[in-house]
Amino acid sequence: MLRFILLLLFFASNLALGKTNIAIIDDTHSSFNIGQSASYYIDESKTLDYDEISSDEYTKRFRPLARDYMQFGITKGNIWIRTEAAIQTSIPTPILLDISAPRLQELDLFLPNLFGGQIQAELGGARPYANLPIDGLSYAYPLPSNIPPIFTIYIKMSSHLPINANMELKTLSQASNDARNETLFTGLLIGVLITLFVSNVFFFVRTTRTMYLIYGGMLVSIAILHLTLHDLIAQLFPYHPGIQERVYNLAALGSLTAIVFFSRLYLDTKRHLPIMDKLLFFIGSSNAILSILFTLIPDKINIMILSASAVITLIILTFHAVYAFVKNVPYSSYYLTARIVLFTGHFAWILSVYGVIPSPLILEWGLTVTIILEALIHFTGMIAQTTPLLQKYAHRRGYSQAEMFDLLSDLSSRLRRQINVISGVLKQVNHVAKNADDGFYIQAGEMANQNVKSLIERVDVLTDIKDNKFHEQVTPLALTKLLDEAYEAFQLVDQDNTSLNIHSNNIERVEVLQNAPLIKHLIVVLAQEFKHFTDQPLNMNFIRHDINREGITMLEIECYPLPIRAYSHYSHFDLGLSYIKLIIEHLRGKLLETENDQDRIINIQVPIRVHLRQTTMQDHLSEPFDIVLFGQSDEDMQTAHFLTYKHSNKIEQFSELDALLGYFQNPDQRQSGSIILVFDNGGHIPHVTLQRLLPLMRDEDQCLLISKNVKMSLDYAQKLGFDDLLSSAEINDQLETRLIKLIQKGARFKSSPLSKIKALRKSP
Repeated sequence: MLRFILLLLFFASNLALGKTNIAIIDDTHSSFNIGQSASYYIDESKTLDYDEISSDEYTKRFRPLARDYMQFGITKGNIWIRTEAAIQTSIPTPILLDISAPRLQELDLFLPNLFGGQIQAELGGARPYANLPIDGLSYAYPLPSNIPPIFTIYIKMSSHLPINANMELKTLSQASNDARNETLFTGLLIGVLITLFVSNVFFFVRTTRTMYLIYGGMLVSIAILHLTLHDLIAQLFPYHPGIQERVYNLAALGSLTAIVFFSRLYLDTKRHLPIMDKLLFFIGSSNAILSILFTLIPDKINIMILSASAVITLIILTFHAVYAFVKNVPYSSYYLTARIVLFTGHFAWILSVYGVIPSPLILEWGLTVTIILEALIHFTGMIAQTTPLLQKYAHRRGYSQAEMFDLLSDLSSRLRRQINVISGVLKQVNHVAKNADDGFYIQAGEMANQNVKSLIERVDVLTDIKDNKFHEQVTPLALTKLLDEAYEAFQLVDQDNTSLNIHSNNIERVEVLQNAPLIKHLIVVLAQEFKHFTDQPLNMNFIRHDINREGITMLEIECYPLPIRAYSHYSHFDLGLSYIKLIIEHLRGKLLETENDQDRIINIQVPIRVHLRQTTMQDHLSEPFDIVLFGQSDEDMQTAHFLTYKHSNKIEQFSELDALLGYFQNPDQRQSGSIILVFDNGGHIPHVTLQRLLPLMRDEDQCLLISKNVKMSLDYAQKLGFDDLLSSAEINDQLETRLIKLIQKGARFKSSPLSKIKALRKSP
């Protein structure tokens, strides 16, 4: 045991020695994060000066950092950073020491090789902004041109706030590019906030409801808060140290106060929840008092009180949202969604501030993006609340309903412009992301962006239904392809990894001639509204009935089991079930709610104009899928082999399980998916065979059980893990149809950005 411990220590020491111990800028590296080469020492007494800290006695006490992002939390004392650096460019290149440290109070820079123990820069929020050598580049210091090839850098940091810093050596061009990207993204976020603010002012002017004015004030506070995090407020007061911290405290607590009083008006808690209304009034007043104290005497109060006040306020607001939702307070569903988004985003941001989550991306951008998403959700709810008020106001002032829809159309176009900008910026940020972990947050932002696009599409559909100006469908669209496109569109907006099972019957060879985009949109909305937030799957059955002489058929859609939150009747119009009913009415369909085995089922019947296209099995089997038959050679297998021999790809047949498993080894190296036909013969147990086969299958692989047991149900076979079930007596009549269905299903999973997850398909 002792030898093992010594071996681990030896291995760790080798890793430590193997780390880069000098920051280098050369012709191939335009930036270097000195956190990988630097070491640090915390002077808790705050008495050591440069001469003492650079002596041999204290140099030995420095410990290596070995991380890009420096997070020390709240530290009592001075933090000294020491690193060796080298400039090895073939041509003279301006080099900067670029330090990004939001809300840092004091930062001193020493270059002993040139200036000895003299301080070269005194920066930080407690110092005048005019001390910055270069405006707009965080705490950037240009290194002198006569700097030695190898030199030492000492940095001293001190703050009564959490210390988070990112220090890099950069060329001037690299620093300019990074600053431009940061300014671009900041401008985008501020532009979205301004758009939302103008919209709130518009609604306030039209309805005279204080709720919109308060929420507009909260948006202004968040914009100011974001600017303070990026040291952009201090530029306005270059000779007033400490002003930025006061503005930050005022904006943070001011936004909390605004959102509390907004919540009281948004849900009308004075009427619906009077006890909770008194609690919210107390919380809002407390935050208002704290905002005054933290603005006047920020250095006299512990910053933890501000953070605790924010966390407690958001917890109470989240509880308020859940309680209002349980009590069925009008519009509480929008409010609950917004509260969950804000609570989750703010909690992650607080953890990044105090160093629990080491992510500069969340620290600098997370809170503002969260507030924007929350504002968009609130904005949707406020539109729903305001529609009756606008109609009354329009009637009083003589405005028509058409003009109200013009307002929604104009609002949709304005939001769409911002969404297009967000999409472009997310792509740009994705290119310049420095950490692999940042990709997760960028992907989440892109999906949220898709959801906002989906909401805008619903507003556009409302306007089109009112004007009855849907574009004519130019080309026919296969019903099977329509379902595939709807599934892929749902995957783009699904943020909960929802389990969705799609079943179809009698839809082959059918091409839709009219309203295909609207039907696809209806399917996506159905999946979004009725999906479960657990591992329970939502089943959607699509059944096509007989076609009459005029080419009209009935498409029946069944959704089950419905989640508890889905109600069949609403007292107001919303973008959920009421919106679904409006689309169905426009399509001249009908919607019924039934119950079966204690499961609620929504049954929708929509007439669609179609025609039949003559196709052969070979058209569908041209997909790159192999067919694999497993079982003993008998009459059923020979029949199946005869029916599939025209398949363009290869057909494999196995009678031994080991041979079958050997064929499926290394699933990542296979060039095509497989449709596996498992025959229930020869004495082997089908579900045991499947359990051993599942870890070797790819997402697009499908497995069909062909059984002689006429009592076996499809539901039971799917619980075992099979994708479909076929009776031996149905091979001649149904095998080709089932193969087409499985190949289409596998192709959908292969092309989908988010593959379906099955519980049984896990590696042991």
